[in-house]
Amino acid sequence: MIKIGVAGAGVFGNNHANKVKGDTRAQLIGIFDLHLDRAQELAAKHDAKGFDNLEEFLSQIDALVVATPAVAHGGVARAALNAGKHCLVEKPLAASAEDAKILCEISEAKGLILQAGHQERYIFKAMGLLDVKETPIEIVASRIGLQSVRGSDVSATLDLMVHDLDLAYLLFKSEPKEIDAKLLAGDKSKPDAIEANIIYENGAKAKFIASRAAEERDRKTKIIYKNGAVEIDYIARTFEDTTSFGLHKDFAERIKDPMQQAMSDFISAILGEIPVAIPARDGEHAVKIAQAIDNSIL
Repeated sequence: MIKIGVAGAGVFGNNHANKVKGDTRAQLIGIFDLHLDRAQELAAKHDAKGFDNLEEFLSQIDALVVATPAVAHGGVARAALNAGKHCLVEKPLAASAEDAKILCEISEAKGLILQAGHQERYIFKAMGLLDVKETPIEIVASRIGLQSVRGSDVSATLDLMVHDLDLAYLLFKSEPKEIDAKLLAGDKSKPDAIEANIIYENGAKAKFIASRAAEERDRKTKIIYKNGAVEIDYIARTFEDTTSFGLHKDFAERIKDPMQQAMSDFISAILGEIPVAIPARDGEHAVKIAQAIDNSIL
């Protein structure tokens, strides 16, 4: 049994605690939060123990799921890795590219599993997108939500757009050459809404919009290939495909619980059964591009 703890007693902490308990190879030991009452309240729901002392908490577990506010990801994960604990870190891997790089270096030096929390990869895989050999020529993606303070400790780029940046990295297999970013809402130092237009080294183009300050939700992705396009509307639940790749419209049935699958793969990697499903270096890459976008705002 892998002894796992969850850092963060919020909504995502609760979600991840459920996923730990959903795997018969793991035991949920406890919940860590700086506010002990919150940690104990959530832990009680899962027959676990609440902690506000990180060192004590880490001494009792084999692996940690980091589901704290994003600004704390780097510090909490670093402490866990230095203590010899495997880590699954919710996106973004860290609040800065430098911190993300440090986490990767520690895990590699110590031979520890460090998995990035880009669970949407399982959705893209279920669609069949990751099996397509042809490189798309353009991606247009909007990830627009209602006004919210959740995730507001970092920019909407780091909080939301990282998913689409990760998809572009998987499909384009190329680095950004030119970035043009525009502030749509919020402060320049921490945008609540932002638009980024990117030209990649291979000539591909992408337009990303991320917002947590809208009056209506909009969540769409369009991927354009030479022989057709794929358009997904996640809210309307429509999937239009004019390509010849045989993509899967029934992707939701193929992967019903991406977070549970991510937990299963994390545990399997710890046990040495499979390689890390979502490598930390890919999480670092998404943070690096997100940071470059934020730094490009005029």
